Amino acid sequence: MEKKDKSTDDKMKKPQLGKLGVFSQSHYYLALYCFKAIEKDDLDLHPGDHVTVLDDSNEEWWRGRVGEKSGFFPANYIIRVRSGESVYKVTRSFVGNREMGQITLKKDQIVVKKGEEVNGYMKVSTGRKLTFFPADILQEI
Repeated sequence: MEKKDKSTDDKMKKPQLGKLGVFSQSHYYLALYCFKAIEKDDLDLHPGDHVTVLDDSNEEWWRGRVGEKSGFFPANYIIRVRSGESVYKVTRSFVGNREMGQITLKKDQIVVKKGEEVNGYMKVSTGRKLTFFPADILQEI
């Protein structure tokens, strides 16, 4: 019986660039709102920032990284964007009709598309609410 070279087996188990799933993720996090650091260990956020979540063990304050900076930020200031979802910026303010279940969107607000466009409306998430908005006020970013 031939002995296998352990170092060869170990090399085979290491992640390899270009292999599906090794470095790809099924989602990422995106900042929805501006957050100015209050404490020295807080993390500044700007709408549209890609955030790497480092610790989500606290319900209200998460620890993350944007670029080379890391720190704490309010957990509800970011949204998870899943593979295949699109991110949009609101091009002009929209005052929603509460009776129709709509909410108000502010110019430059970030939203995530959660479904197909139907009759000029898109189903989007604001991070807190999931509802339909006119597609003509949304620009993909």
